[in-house]
Amino acid sequence: MAPAEDISSLVGMTVALSWLDCEQAVEELLAIGFTAVEVHVEQLRPALPGVPAREAHAAAMGQFVREHGLVPSSLNAAGAAGFEPVAGDRDSSVETLAFQLRLAAALGAPRLICWDGRLGDEDAQRAPAVLAAVIDEARQRSQLDDPPVVSVELHPFTFALESGRVAETAAALCDVGAGLCVDFCHFGVALGPSFATTLEPDVIEATNHVHLADGDCTTSELHFALGEGVIDVEAVASLFSSQPVSLAWDLFGWPVPRRAMREGFAQYTRIVEAHRRSLAPA
Repeated sequence: MAPAEDISSLVGMTVALSWLDCEQAVEELLAIGFTAVEVHVEQLRPALPGVPAREAHAAAMGQFVREHGLVPSSLNAAGAAGFEPVAGDRDSSVETLAFQLRLAAALGAPRLICWDGRLGDEDAQRAPAVLAAVIDEARQRSQLDDPPVVSVELHPFTFALESGRVAETAAALCDVGAGLCVDFCHFGVALGPSFATTLEPDVIEATNHVHLADGDCTTSELHFALGEGVIDVEAVASLFSSQPVSLAWDLFGWPVPRRAMREGFAQYTRIVEAHRRSLAPA
């Protein structure tokens, strides 16, 4: 598979501006200087009550993104209703993920981000295999010839981090052509500020997308501005040197994201440029 178009791009996320509609968020990210955009599935949804997002909505947004010179990076559906592959109804989760894959394809994004899901009453030992099987079945049910790659974003309260089964989950995902989304904030909350030293090589190798953020390693879901937390962001990012992943800048939950993006843009650009150099042939 060819490297995704957004590798080495400056990837902004619409969810950092979650109170805006997708059009407004894209225009804000463009003005700041981003070259690619990760679209959150909930911002695709029209404001009219009872009108769900469909593939035509995603296609129109993908066209809008490209007309503005930006690359569609990912469709982020982590935590979206209907996808609880371990604790919820399996067929419903398969159908939800298959539909989200079609949305991502219509958007023109090379990857779809979902989460691993909560554990419920399921045996934690079986959970990685259950998740992988749901993803594999959803890819088939999507009826896409070349479906987007699935990247699973682990959260402090979803099963892989909560039950200490990150390595097993990574292995199961690789078996079905999927991978991990490593979010610095989530891993920091679950594993502490030195989480980077605990990541096994197989986990890093299984990573196919990165959510770069600072954090206090205490507050779940709050992605801090660069330099405002306790994570050595540049050191963690360097773990993925020479690996074809995109480094999206996640500011979900930060109350002043525009200022954070403007003030931290030079540092973020430096991190992405260092990663780009690491991918260059020797």
